[in-house]
Amino acid sequence: MRKAGRLIVLFFVSLLSTALLGVVTALMSAVSLAATALIVPGTGTPDANVVKDFKENAQTRYLAPFSNCDDATCTLDGIDYPASFFPLVIFPGWCDPGRCETWNTSVGTGVENLYTALDTMEDPDGFTVFGYSQGGAVVSNTLRRIAKEDPSLFDKISSVVMIGNAYNPDGGLFTRLGFLPTIPFLDITFGPATPTNTGVEMTTIGFEYDPVMYAPLYWGNPLALFNAFAAFDNVHGYYLTPNGKGPDDPMAYGYTNQELADILATGCPGAYCRVDEFDNKYYMIPAKSLPMMNLIMGAVPEPLRPFVKPIVDLTSPVAKVLIDLAYDWSGDPGKTRWLSILPFSPTTNWLKVSVDLAVAVVQGISDAINGGATITVPADEVETLAATSQRSARSTEITGSDPKPNLTLVDNETQRDEPEETDGAKETDGTEDDADENEGTDEEIGTDDVVNEEEGVKDDEQPTDAVEGDDETVTTDDGQDAGDTNDAGEDADKDADKDADKGADNTAAKADKNDKDADKAAA
Repeated sequence: MRKAGRLIVLFFVSLLSTALLGVVTALMSAVSLAATALIVPGTGTPDANVVKDFKENAQTRYLAPFSNCDDATCTLDGIDYPASFFPLVIFPGWCDPGRCETWNTSVGTGVENLYTALDTMEDPDGFTVFGYSQGGAVVSNTLRRIAKEDPSLFDKISSVVMIGNAYNPDGGLFTRLGFLPTIPFLDITFGPATPTNTGVEMTTIGFEYDPVMYAPLYWGNPLALFNAFAAFDNVHGYYLTPNGKGPDDPMAYGYTNQELADILATGCPGAYCRVDEFDNKYYMIPAKSLPMMNLIMGAVPEPLRPFVKPIVDLTSPVAKVLIDLAYDWSGDPGKTRWLSILPFSPTTNWLKVSVDLAVAVVQGISDAINGGATITVPADEVETLAATSQRSARSTEITGSDPKPNLTLVDNETQRDEPEETDGAKETDGTEDDADENEGTDEEIGTDDVVNEEEGVKDDEQPTDAVEGDDETVTTDDGQDAGDTNDAGEDADKDADKDADKGADNTAAKADKNDKDADKAAA
């Protein structure tokens, strides 16, 4: 009995152990299916794990569209490092109390921590690596180190996503200054750019005019430099807001999550995105306003803003045309271009610039009278990213030769209005080609919907009469023929009436003549 009891106990213990092993295996499998994102924050945020909504905003806005970290099961792991920038101690949070590492020291520590995480951690689905601002420099140098020391680590990285990247090849602040040597006292090394030929899928996202990622190419343009400085104040630090460090701060340019998602969903290459020779993607989120005008309005006391705003509205379109002379987004976005001391490109098309300025003057007057405008991009731009440094502030056409979207100035009130239908019916010859030529297309700016109003009647539909007052308009060829027949009938009736009147007149004349002849005979 005692042996039998032991056997029974051992039997149930083995069953329980098997069940527990199955549960543990299932849990481990579930954990292994959850992707992991390694998040490297920017200057002033040494620990992303303690800032509310920082990692979450990075995941929902920028990681989800371009990585396997696309749902709540994704593990978000912040990579700690100093994230400081000596000697810029004047900026709050850029240095810890009592200490302030230089750029090279801070970035170097971040590279060591990120490299160690990739080397020691495991994820069968691969890691998504994310970098913001100085964090982009950390990611860039880590990729460079992996390529040099252990290329097999690339197999552990499924994708790389960076925002506001200081080492962006074409436009990054540190790559624009890449011709400078290391400055010993400041311990700053400019460049080299983010490596592009790693074989890892890489997506880089930046807001227009952000000087850290999209710095001007031509630095002899003082207006562009002032605008870039202003963008450092009110654009670069607002990719992930609101969060624990700025709970009331909006996203850059007042974008909403949905507006940002709509732009990032347009595909690449496209109106907002360029692709380099290694298929890496570079998105530019268009500006809704000029950063320097935002800075000016923010500095004006509230009671005076109603008086200053018309001046801002009047001058913004012209200022934009002049500022954009300092930019050139043609060419391969993966190729580094250092800054030029010129104010604009030597190949500037001045005829186009003069036309753009004339249009901008008219637009500014209209904006000042009507209460302002918002710079935006039409939603139906689907060609390759297209704009040159001489692009018009109102142009809405995208060509294959330009790599940045043209911007147009649209009244705020116009953006809110729904498309209006055209009154009345149009005369067509009954063919769909002519109908298409006569059709108007109403575009609602800021959305992806385009409403096409087709006016005219197809062959298999009945003619439609559109009556306005006493006039009759027929919309088909048959109807037109009917109209011609009616006109012919009316003309025939008129001719008959005339003939009848003429005959009556002749008869009366003959009767009068006969009466006169009779009178003569009697006499």
